[in-house]
Amino acid sequence: MAHVSPLLFILLALVGAAELGLVAYLISTYNDHGYPDGRGGYNSNDFKHRLRYLLFCAVWTTFFGLGYLFFILMGSLFLLASIASSALWLLMTIIFWAVGAELFRQVRVGGNCDGAPAISECRELQTVEALAWTALGLAAVTFLSALFAIRSTRSKHGYRARYNDSYY
Repeated sequence: MAHVSPLLFILLALVGAAELGLVAYLISTYNDHGYPDGRGGYNSNDFKHRLRYLLFCAVWTTFFGLGYLFFILMGSLFLLASIASSALWLLMTIIFWAVGAELFRQVRVGGNCDGAPAISECRELQTVEALAWTALGLAAVTFLSALFAIRSTRSKHGYRARYNDSYY
C-alpha cells in the first residue's frame, strides 16, 4: 500500500498540472480574443466562470497532490501525512472535480470534433473536459486506496496512521 499511493498521487498531480497548463493557456487566449458562448443557451460569462473553476481545481490538485506526496515520502508532519487527512483531502477533491467536469460538460462547445484539425479550439476544449474526468477518476481510485490503507492499519495505528505504517 505504501508503494501504490505515491504513484497515484504522482499521477493525480501530473493530470492536475496538465489541466492547469491547458486551462491557463485557454483563459489567456480568451482574455485576448473573447470567450465563446457555451452550448445550450449558456453565455460567454458562464463559459468563463466554469473554465476558471476548472483552473481552481487544477491548482488545488497540483499543489496539494504534490504536498501530500512530499508528506508521504518524507513521513514528516504526522497529522498532515496521515491516511485520514489525505482521505479527507481526496474526498474534497472528488467533489470539486465532479462539479467542475459536469459544469464544463454542459457548456463545452464543439461536440466530438469530427473533421477538426489535430490542434484546434474544439480539441483543446475536449481535452480540458477529458482531463477533468480523468482527474476525478484518479482522485476516486486514490481515495479508495486510502480507505483500504485505513482499514489495514486501523487495528495497529488508528486513523492517524501514516502511509508508511502499513508495513509495520
